[in-house]
Amino acid sequence: MDKIHKLTQTQAKESRNHTQFYPRVKNKTTITFSKEEMELLNKGLKYNLGHTRKSWISNLALEAENAIMSLPTSEKDGIRHQVAQNIQKLYTQQREKHAYPSWKVTHERRVINQIRRKLITEKAMITKADKGNTIIIIIYSNDYNKKVNNFITDNFLPITNDITDKLQK
Repeated sequence: MDKIHKLTQTQAKESRNHTQFYPRVKNKTTITFSKEEMELLNKGLKYNLGHTRKSWISNLALEAENAIMSLPTSEKDGIRHQVAQNIQKLYTQQREKHAYPSWKVTHERRVINQIRRKLITEKAMITKADKGNTIIIIIYSNDYNKKVNNFITDNFLPITNDITDKLQK
């Protein structure tokens, strides 16, 4: 019992080690983002709101019917019946979940639109970081274009003469 008590005491102590990680978002502009906007940007470029279109079930049914048309005639009716049952299950599940977007999805969409408006008015853009542990870089479009042009001129030599004839010979 005494051993268990000692172990729980040592594990209950809070860790004083605060590890500092790289920032996921690096803002190289003067644009200020709210806490909500930064939280959404920190989720990364591959974050999905999880919103499905209202017509996804009918699109699924049409795609399934197109696939069924390529099957042999003897198998079409059986497969069509199975697909219809599965689509009916999906439809009832979707109705139970209330197909309308939840408050969280609506809120995140509103935050995304705020970010988009700020970027458009300030002529800035979001890019994927090419090195380091940062995921997103927010930069002015003019600065980005200058950096790309400088990279191309510094790393590639211009072609002064056309060597097509020489290669064809």
